[in-house]
Amino acid sequence: MMPQKKKRRKKDIDFLALYEEELLNYNSEDDEDELEHEYYKAKVYEVVTATGDVRGAGTDANVFITIFGENGLSPKLHLTSKSESAFEKANVDVFRVRTNNVGLIYKIRYGVGFWPRIEHDNTGLNASWYLDRVIVTDMKRPHLRYYFNCNNWLSKVEGDRQWCRDLLASFDPMDMPRGNKYEIKVYTGDVIGAGTDADVFINIFGEYGDTGERRLENEKDNFEKGAEDKFMLDAPDLGQLMKINVGHNNKGGSAGWFLSKIIIEDIGNKRKYDFPLNRWLALDEDDGKIQRDILVGGAEISAITYIVTVFTGDIRGAGTKSKIYLVMYGARGNKNSGKIFLEGGVFDRGRTDIFHIDLAVLLSPLSRVSIGHGNVGVNRGWYCEKVVVLCPFTGIQQTFPCSNWLDEKKADGLIERQLYEMVSLRKKRLKKFPWSLWVWTTDLKKAGTNSPIFIQIYGQKGRTDEILLNPNNKWFKPGIIEKFRVGGEWDGRDPSADLKTTSLEMTAEGPTVRRIMGMARYRVTVCTGELEGAGTDANVYLCLYGDVGDTGERLLYNCRNNTDLFEKGNADEFTIESVTMRKVRRVRIRHDGKGSGSGWYLDRVLVREEGQPESDNVEFPCLRWLDKDKDDGQLVRELLPSDSNATLKNFRYHISVKTGDVSGASTDSRVYIKLYGEKSDTIKQVLLVSDNNLKDYFERGRVDEFTLETLNIGTINRLVIGHDSTGMHAGWFLGSVQIRVPRQGKQYTFPANRWLDKNQADGRLEVELYPSEVVEIQKLVHYEIETWTGDVGGAGTTSRVYVQIYGEEGKTEILFLSSRSKVFDRASKDIFQTDTFTIYAIDLGALTKIRIRHDNTGNRPGWFLDRVDITDMNNEITYYFPCQRWLAVEEDDGQLSRELLPVDESYVLPSEDEEGGGHGDNNPLDNLALEQKDKSTTFSVTIKTGDKKNAGTDANVFITLFGTQDDNGITLLKSSKTNSDKFERDSIEIFTVETLDLGDLWKVRIGHDNTGKAPGWFVDWVEVDAPSLGKCMTFPCGRWLAKNEDDGTIVRDLFHAELQTRLYTPFVPYEITLYTSDVFAAGTDANIFIVIYGCDAVCTRQKFLCTNKREQKLFFERKSASRFIVELEDVGEIIEKIRIGHDNTGINPGWHCSHVDIRRLLPDKDGTETLTFPCDRWLATSEDDKKTIRELVPYDIFTEKYMKDGSLRQVYKEVEEPLDIVLYSVQIFTGNIPGAGTDAKVYITIYGDLGDTGERYLGKSENRTNKFERGTADTFIIEAADLGVIYKIKLRHDNTKWCADWYVEKVEIWNDTNEDEFLFLCGRWLSLKKEDGRLERLFYEKEYTGDRSSNCSSPADFWEIALSSKMADVDIATVTGPMADYVQDGPVIPYYVSVTTGKHKDAATDSRAFVLLIGEDDERSNRIWLDYPQGKRGFSCGSVEEFYVGGLDVGIIKKIELGHDGASPESCWLVEELCLAVPTQGTKYTLRCNCWLAKDRGDGVTSRVFDLLDAMVVNIGVKVLYEMTVWTGDVVGGGTDSNIFMTLYGINGSTEEVQLDKKKARFEREQNDTFIMEILDIAPFTKMRIRIDGMGSRPEWFLERILLKNMNTGDLTMFYYGDWLSQKKGKKTLVCEMCAVIDGEEMMEWTSYTVSVKTSDILGAGTDANVFIIIFGENGDSGTLALKQSANWNKFERNNTDTFNFSDMLSLGHLCKLRVWHDNKGIFPGWHLNYIDVKDNSRDETFRFQCDCWLSKSEGDRQTVRDFACANNEIREELEETTYEIVIETGNGGETRENVWLILEGRKNRSKEFLVENSSRQRAFRKGTTDTFEFDSIFLGDIASLCVGHLAREDRFIPKRELVWHVKTITITEMEYGNVYFFNCDCLIPLKRKRKYFKVFEVTKTTESFASKIQSLVPVKYEIIVTTGYEPGAGTDANIFVTIFGANGDTGKRELKQKMRNLFERGSTDRFFLETLELGELRKVRLEHDGSGYYSGWLVEKVEVTNTSTGVATIFNCGRWLDKSRGDGLTWRDLFPSV
Repeated sequence: MMPQKKKRRKKDIDFLALYEEELLNYNSEDDEDELEHEYYKAKVYEVVTATGDVRGAGTDANVFITIFGENGLSPKLHLTSKSESAFEKANVDVFRVRTNNVGLIYKIRYGVGFWPRIEHDNTGLNASWYLDRVIVTDMKRPHLRYYFNCNNWLSKVEGDRQWCRDLLASFDPMDMPRGNKYEIKVYTGDVIGAGTDADVFINIFGEYGDTGERRLENEKDNFEKGAEDKFMLDAPDLGQLMKINVGHNNKGGSAGWFLSKIIIEDIGNKRKYDFPLNRWLALDEDDGKIQRDILVGGAEISAITYIVTVFTGDIRGAGTKSKIYLVMYGARGNKNSGKIFLEGGVFDRGRTDIFHIDLAVLLSPLSRVSIGHGNVGVNRGWYCEKVVVLCPFTGIQQTFPCSNWLDEKKADGLIERQLYEMVSLRKKRLKKFPWSLWVWTTDLKKAGTNSPIFIQIYGQKGRTDEILLNPNNKWFKPGIIEKFRVGGEWDGRDPSADLKTTSLEMTAEGPTVRRIMGMARYRVTVCTGELEGAGTDANVYLCLYGDVGDTGERLLYNCRNNTDLFEKGNADEFTIESVTMRKVRRVRIRHDGKGSGSGWYLDRVLVREEGQPESDNVEFPCLRWLDKDKDDGQLVRELLPSDSNATLKNFRYHISVKTGDVSGASTDSRVYIKLYGEKSDTIKQVLLVSDNNLKDYFERGRVDEFTLETLNIGTINRLVIGHDSTGMHAGWFLGSVQIRVPRQGKQYTFPANRWLDKNQADGRLEVELYPSEVVEIQKLVHYEIETWTGDVGGAGTTSRVYVQIYGEEGKTEILFLSSRSKVFDRASKDIFQTDTFTIYAIDLGALTKIRIRHDNTGNRPGWFLDRVDITDMNNEITYYFPCQRWLAVEEDDGQLSRELLPVDESYVLPSEDEEGGGHGDNNPLDNLALEQKDKSTTFSVTIKTGDKKNAGTDANVFITLFGTQDDNGITLLKSSKTNSDKFERDSIEIFTVETLDLGDLWKVRIGHDNTGKAPGWFVDWVEVDAPSLGKCMTFPCGRWLAKNEDDGTIVRDLFHAELQTRLYTPFVPYEITLYTSDVFAAGTDANIFIVIYGCDAVCTRQKFLCTNKREQKLFFERKSASRFIVELEDVGEIIEKIRIGHDNTGINPGWHCSHVDIRRLLPDKDGTETLTFPCDRWLATSEDDKKTIRELVPYDIFTEKYMKDGSLRQVYKEVEEPLDIVLYSVQIFTGNIPGAGTDAKVYITIYGDLGDTGERYLGKSENRTNKFERGTADTFIIEAADLGVIYKIKLRHDNTKWCADWYVEKVEIWNDTNEDEFLFLCGRWLSLKKEDGRLERLFYEKEYTGDRSSNCSSPADFWEIALSSKMADVDIATVTGPMADYVQDGPVIPYYVSVTTGKHKDAATDSRAFVLLIGEDDERSNRIWLDYPQGKRGFSCGSVEEFYVGGLDVGIIKKIELGHDGASPESCWLVEELCLAVPTQGTKYTLRCNCWLAKDRGDGVTSRVFDLLDAMVVNIGVKVLYEMTVWTGDVVGGGTDSNIFMTLYGINGSTEEVQLDKKKARFEREQNDTFIMEILDIAPFTKMRIRIDGMGSRPEWFLERILLKNMNTGDLTMFYYGDWLSQKKGKKTLVCEMCAVIDGEEMMEWTSYTVSVKTSDILGAGTDANVFIIIFGENGDSGTLALKQSANWNKFERNNTDTFNFSDMLSLGHLCKLRVWHDNKGIFPGWHLNYIDVKDNSRDETFRFQCDCWLSKSEGDRQTVRDFACANNEIREELEETTYEIVIETGNGGETRENVWLILEGRKNRSKEFLVENSSRQRAFRKGTTDTFEFDSIFLGDIASLCVGHLAREDRFIPKRELVWHVKTITITEMEYGNVYFFNCDCLIPLKRKRKYFKVFEVTKTTESFASKIQSLVPVKYEIIVTTGYEPGAGTDANIFVTIFGANGDTGKRELKQKMRNLFERGSTDRFFLETLELGELRKVRLEHDGSGYYSGWLVEKVEVTNTSTGVATIFNCGRWLDKSRGDGLTWRDLFPSV
């Protein structure tokens, strides 16, 4: 006997070392790859539960399952069912769950109730459950069926009282895998009150997972003082244990518990683990925790902090008093936090609770969280809004939306929910690492303290913030070691708030410290200036900065030489002790502004090390006030040594703080801010002095501006802002913070939109903010400007002084030299620092001049300026600008402005007086000069005043336009084109501004002078349109310009919103001269217009030449020439004609025109050409032909061109072959039907290939006095230039007079010159009351076959053209006009976008929205605008808007960006839900967004990228794009207004009936209409059914034929009909079927059917109702057939047989099913049907459908609709063996000479291996070839997946390089039934020697044969459970109908009705049973109502459909309204399975 080897024990794992290594090696980049893991790909599992057959086995509780696999574990899945039999005794329940792909399953955790990981929620009358077994099946690989035997109770009162079970997996249904046992010994401490009466729970964590929370309970009285309690716990083998989580629920009279230790013995592995604690678990002892993590051996380790923020909803009853707990799960759920009770939370309505949770496990980023409550207390229900978790260690902040009730009495009754992250909202924050800090207090007497203790730690990479160690003034006791964990979190306390502070610095020592730094003492001398009032009573703080660190801020109070500190002229000495800083480089000094005389003039600060001579003092000069009322108002100064320039080194940070516009938003507290940059951070600066000097700071809706001057901290990455909660109104609602850093050229926006209030939200007074956007602004540099006022009498001024600096590279804006001190006094020098901007560089280059002026205000405005010195601080160059002149009205030359030139330094003495010159403002442009007009730019400025109370202004408004090269200066807006009373509330004003050479416009400054009674003004936006540039730019504002509103400013700089910029073809100038004849009364008072035409019908818009009545009177006088310069569209090189006319207004409107000259620049602009258009005709209604419109053609051209030698060349020539002036006879036929004539004014426009006539009024008929009467023809003569071939007309009337409605029969147009005739068949009403209610129509010429895209008006029309085949060969770059916005480079596919706007009062927006699609490899579509038809814009509150758009096919969509173009603060939009359907992929994504897209709401962004990992995805069926062309016949009345419906049939199935969109003018007489259709992949087609509803004013239609073209393959299918669809004409039917014709061959045969109906021989069997049938066969269905004409006069009588004949029908082939129903009408509608026989007469075959049941609402099961299977079809027994044909296509990526093996996986079995041996004789798998094999196997059922391996042949050498085989497709055909399974592999399979390496492919497409389908057509009863929503008004009184769609067909429309029951009430669940034939896998449910009843609107929560024969339940979630007045207004919904 061989000696056995001793089993070696596995080496112990050092969990602590692994944990520390994980922290050290953490890389945030790995987190981004985590979401690509296989685990996160969705998987569907079928879960079967078998409840035991013992007494009380069933349960009413909620049941959950967690699946554990090799990839991870699933979330806790709720097995929800509304079925009454679910989980009942001896019942088997089947569920389909969609969850993560956990891989191979090894166990499940199963239970009932609510706690994370399966617990019992004790709801319902009977919560206990006896579980027999569970079966879990992978639906994609059905052979993977796992059996979990249980045979045990899950109960609190039965068995071992455990309600959580871990069940181990087995592939053998009889196997019972054994788990492990753990003996738990619990030792309660031997101290007073140590025992507990509470329930104790434990969770054991090990190497392989955890046990889940288990209750420790047995028969004893456990956990008494000093007791030892033993428990046995069954669980899977956890491997080596690492920690436990133990706690209790605090119940009972004595809940506190002192736990000594716990010892756990692993019985299976024979190991013991010790978990010592010796601490209290009690709310009133120790640290108040009742739950603790204990590591093995009691080891201590640094924990990671998780900051958990829980938001309770703001709805009625949202708060709870129950105990809230949380479980956090790491990646793939493999690690978790265990159950954590959130102690100390309030959880009141609208409350935000924050918790700091310390865990010794790295979970971030979390995969999910579970949140729930204990369900105890009076108000136990809770509405959770969301949970936000921030892990400072990883810097990842995750948002987990909930927005649901946790209440057993509301919604679905759950009291715990699994929350999943919305990845789109994930944010990266600054990483903060935890530190362990121990503080030893000495044991000396009085050594302890309860003062606030702060600590700040310095390191090589920076320093922490000051951290408060003892909140609430906790004592540091003598002789005690205090242990802290610090992580750099800001504490919210202001250490400088105390008057006396003591600072102590210590050097670091230890093994990691390379060099111990020494201590140093610094002597600091603070010198106060000699000016009056220079001293201060405030507290002064100082901080020294050196080479290695700083001293921190120190209060200067212990002076060495003076008692009274900081008095005028004092030099106060202080000593500061700190760790050595080496050399001191900077000094920051400030005071707190307290005391009556806080203003302070600081002269300088001297610093030297103690013991050094005074000569070593480093001087830091200041010479500035620290006074909020003087100088620049700052209380802080940053000082540099005297040899440095502080202005050059320091940066200014301009801070704008916006207080929210909500009730109570204002605060009286002191607000502070601290900025953090990449290089450093600022101090915590109290915002005391506002730049905009508002009286009360931080008032509601106001913006306060502050300036912080400090060192360059680099790019700002975050800030902290808060307040000290002092004052009467301390609470503050912070809107946002904006920081401008001109030196960086950046502007940062920090949105907040939250309360900082102890009594609001989370109670915090301080918040850390991160920038939502960083935008580039122009970099500004510092210039030091010194103004010298002269020493003459009265030289000083009280006016406001402005300066503008010009340089070689640009100029500054006009700068106001402001100061809080008294300036510009006689003989003084004042220094100002100003940020300015440049155009091309960081400076202006060499300065060329300045312009300086003042505004002549104040009591002494006159000013004698001596000179101005300007220092360029970047280049340290000073420029001198002497003046020595007065700027005064009463002195010198009276000028208030001077332009000064720079001189050399030697010329600055006042002896030389040089008056400046230079470049002044641009001269006014000559508006009558064409060349000047071309060089200038005319801007149309449109200003929108807001729709707010007092929004209008009476002040004088001005504007300045800024371009890249110059600005236009201040322009007063005096003359509005729209309103005489300008700038009133909600008004729009239009002004014209002309400029010269501004460059590209980038900024607008708008303001007013604050005069008038109501000067305040709210500006919505400013739009600037420059036709000559082809650009229209919008500058959003959305703010007040008012002293008493917002930030108090009355001038604003506005920047353009790029998304709102509109580009178009630039206009060009035309000089138009109109000559009035010298005849009597030739002049006119009317307004003349002109239209200019070029080649190919290109024309300008119609332009009226006079802009007002005054110009109309001034121009067009007799014998005058009226000249105009206008900007119009460029019509090209040749002008072919013009149209002139007038509006016939004024006293003397008639006009005699002599001729017209049009002058324009040549293309190269080196000359002009003038075209002369002779006229010499009247344009008058009383002269000539009484026409007011003439078309003129050019006669000659006069060209002037400058040659290269400078000479002017003049050329005169006549126009060659001008267009002829033609008379067109237009004959209009009014129809001969009642009411056809009209008395309205009729207008016509005729279009030809050479142009159009413009709209002409048909005033005088040539043949009739009373025009347009019924049955008449009216002739009109229209004179126009030759139109060429006429193809289109537009008719309209103005709907005036009594009889305005008009029916036009046809229009004939005759060209009198060449006798061409054009016929337009109309046959339409122009009426608001008839047809589609239109007064204007387009008609195309009878023979016209060209493009009809001019009919397009809505975006959907243009998208349809973009998708059509006609765009395939079009060069996108050549597309112009509206279509240019719709074409994209690449394949374009349709998308359906649905956007739901929230119900918040400010949720709506008028902005234009867009989406942008992002696919794999970051492929992006263009921005797709969501535009409405007919110019509608915006999204209203609570609306659901749907859009049909096209976009680039980006493949599998990964992300979608949603945004809008609104840029003003008021352009806010709350998006509740976003849906995107991709028909070509068969996928619909639904995102529950619930986020703001707004500058002033949420996180301050107007667009957001949503990750589709957050979306709910449903399969809606893959559609193929077809181009459908419909020909309407050329017969009178052939067009129709009826609704047209189509059903298509193909070899692979049929479509649903879809409506063909008529749009404007489709389906008209002799017209072919082409449009795009999305059709299921059922080709090749066999037939088409067309149905019209016979509604409308033209209910008949003559259908000629229909063509379908596959957009992908180009395959064509034709359908011929050629007859009427009418109840009166032709075949007198509204339905037709057409056989598909492919390549000239008909796809179906014609036949006739005889239907024999036998009524049963029982009492009352006959019926008086109308009966209908549908026959189903292998070629589709017959459609609805009404059984009307029988040989029996009285049909369907008892024991009668009725026969019905149906001729000329397309053959259905072999029949399989018949649907019969009646309409329940008549006296006796009930009917007992015996059978129905259907005879196919062409095949002479009869099919019987046996019934033997009632179709009655009062008999049997009360159904009036029945489906019957054909009795002829034999239901075979299941096959045992079969043959499979396998076709393998090898791609071009690699062939193989080796073997290939396959295994087929079906839903019933798995095949053996099929090995294809490759040999040199019989070679397979060559590139681009297809190989066919046959494989005999057991019958597998439906094939679901396929395993493919690439195996080396025996004894073959395999080279080191990888050999791959490219398998493209595999097609498998089951030969017995003929089912075909397609696998689209397209994969490279590497060559391997072992069979364990293979690829698994899932079936792509299945084609089920008819023979297979009929095997499943057996009667089945379905249970339908409908849940109505819980919102007010959710219930309905309407009649509800349902249609269920499955793989085998549908049920037809069935009414859901029950006698004596009030159905579908709010919150109710209604059950119905429906019998039909087996539908197969359910794919869709259609739910609808008829809108009847008083309350018809209905909110549907979900629909559950259960196949009672198999137990499979399918859930269809809805959550939408079916209501005409809510959401999208639909009363029907298509619901798809939630899995």
